[in-house]
Amino acid sequence: MFEHRIFIKRIALVAITKFFTSFRGLILLPFLTKAIGAAGYGIWSQILITVGLLTPFIMLNLTAAAIRFLPAEKDNKKVAKGIFTVIFATLFVSIFFALVLFLFSDSFANILLREPSASFFIKLTSVLLILEALSQISLESFRIFGQIKKYSILTILQTILETGLVAVLVSSDFGLFGALVALLLVRIIILSFSLHSIISHIGFAAPDFSVLRLYLTFGLPFLPMGLFDTLINSSDRYIIGFFKGAAAVGIYSATYSIGLLAVVFIFPIAYILSPTIFKFFDEGQIDKVKIYLSYSLKYFLLFSIPSVFGLTILAKTILKTLATSEFVLSNSMFIVMWVALSSIFYGAQAIYGQVIMIQKKTIFFIFAFGVGMAANLILNIIFVPYFGVLAAAVNTVIAYFIVALLIYIKSIQYIKFKVNFLFIIKSILASLIMSIAIYFVDSVGLVKILLTVIGGAAVYFVVLFLLRAFTLEEIKIFFSVFKTNNFYEKY
Repeated sequence: MFEHRIFIKRIALVAITKFFTSFRGLILLPFLTKAIGAAGYGIWSQILITVGLLTPFIMLNLTAAAIRFLPAEKDNKKVAKGIFTVIFATLFVSIFFALVLFLFSDSFANILLREPSASFFIKLTSVLLILEALSQISLESFRIFGQIKKYSILTILQTILETGLVAVLVSSDFGLFGALVALLLVRIIILSFSLHSIISHIGFAAPDFSVLRLYLTFGLPFLPMGLFDTLINSSDRYIIGFFKGAAAVGIYSATYSIGLLAVVFIFPIAYILSPTIFKFFDEGQIDKVKIYLSYSLKYFLLFSIPSVFGLTILAKTILKTLATSEFVLSNSMFIVMWVALSSIFYGAQAIYGQVIMIQKKTIFFIFAFGVGMAANLILNIIFVPYFGVLAAAVNTVIAYFIVALLIYIKSIQYIKFKVNFLFIIKSILASLIMSIAIYFVDSVGLVKILLTVIGGAAVYFVVLFLLRAFTLEEIKIFFSVFKTNNFYEKY
């Protein structure tokens, strides 16, 4: 029970961080959409997607290798050497990518966005690319030290500064230029804090590029998987932009961002689950591996299932409140529903994928995500020109369902764990009752939306409690976690 309590506590800490940061896009939505319009918001979305698409290639997944090889190292000099080798290698690669993006900015603006004026913003993006990669590596370094609290504080600080500065500059008529400058400044601040903390903890060491071979051997196989995943998540925006223009991209991106909220619940679980079950597996405690996998799936569905229902019901209300009427479509509710549903399949594959990582069969991820990406791309090319943005949302569900199915089939060849289907049925029933309750509530306005969400959550959990969806042990563990005085203790 003690191990389980610590497991939940760690998930809760990371969840608070992820939950807090996930609202950045929604908070900025009214500022950006009202200040720069649909076309400008489309350019903003494409810039963020491009940075997200290129960053894994710049980092070469060296952070995953560092997290794999450095935590057990007792010599701080060797740890520092490994971390700064990764940082400097990333710096050199990011400069190369930034130069390419800068030199070909005119071509990217004309081909991808059909907006020549976007060239200047793409040039700014080239600088953002460097800072984003270095910031990510610096923040991930705290996982090596086990400093989850520091990671959470800096991540939340970045979100606060970024959201506030973007809102201020955009509201001060600096437009898209001001928004991008805000991103640059905040990343410089966070990078400076992170590097100072790292050096204070382990010191500075000159990079040793001889270790890169080991790191690259471990990290490079994940790059195709990351690319395919990013393409599943973002290729629809490029195809919509090509066939429908930047305004359609902006409208779809705003709606998509609401549905995507349902996926945030998997990240803190996977973040803590991986090292936990890897340790149990190496110690031969297979039964504990199965228990933690089963609980992780249950906890993910506990929050993601009602999120699909709730976000669907509140979709148009949220868009009307946070954006302008230009962003509200007749089928906005269905777009949000399909995107939110895809998040459940994404979360399921993340949990079942832990089994594949335990067995070191990670090459299979390339196949699974490759098939999903190909299906998504083909379906988007075929259906988006005729059925618009709704088709893109449906295709996202199909793609992640394929990925989840393939990973599930592969994982059960090694480890099978219990899936609580009765709990899933109870969760769906409770979500339906919650949906009926909030459907008739006047929730126009930010405050009313928040109150509706809180009220809906209360209805959901009360119904689950009445349906006896939780065991007595789970209830005790839940209260033991949050009554602990040292919730943010170092662990």
